[in-house]
Amino acid sequence: MSIVLIVVSLILAGVLKTVSVQRQQLKRDETRQALQIINQALVGFAATEGRLPCPDTDADGESNPTALAFGNTCTSEEGFLPFVDLGVPSEDAWGNRYRYRVTSNGGTNFADNPDPGPPLLSSFAMTDDGTITVRDRDDNLVVNNIPALVISFAENGRQTIASLPCGAGVPSVNEEKNCDNEAGVNPVFMADDYLTDFDDLVTWVSPTVLKNRMIEAGRLGN
Repeated sequence: MSIVLIVVSLILAGVLKTVSVQRQQLKRDETRQALQIINQALVGFAATEGRLPCPDTDADGESNPTALAFGNTCTSEEGFLPFVDLGVPSEDAWGNRYRYRVTSNGGTNFADNPDPGPPLLSSFAMTDDGTITVRDRDDNLVVNNIPALVISFAENGRQTIASLPCGAGVPSVNEEKNCDNEAGVNPVFMADDYLTDFDDLVTWVSPTVLKNRMIEAGRLGN
């Protein structure tokens, strides 16, 4: 009888582990799909407004400041995703708020509010680059000069509404790489395949896609 119980226990443990892995994979797939929608929403917002949105720094879902006067600048480069302005979900599949970084200091401001009339139909020009860089865990360059990115901290996330940028208890050095970016500098983020010490999911706004969409919307000259 004891042998049978041991065998049954081992089988149940294996089944439960498999179910847990499958659930996590489903959450990752769900969050990846959400990030694709968020990416498209950011580009659509820029095509409509002539700029990317400012981050949400007080966790109410709206950009801060919520109403930029024409010609004003966005002074907050990192915060929560302004999901209300974009009409997208606020949290990933693990209940963590999405983080949002935009080029809005130390160079061209992609989140400035442009003048409503010509020639300033956009907060940036065709020749302008973002200041954000993404590297992998081995410090190889993944992409640079991007105007904005969004992060899901996934299962390992330790973020709370009050914590900017990540909160206490970050589980590894790799996880910290998306948490310690300072204001006013060229930030470097990390994106890589899943490992136990790094499970963040990251999407970024391609400058080429953004500018092409702005040209189609009549916001930029080609």
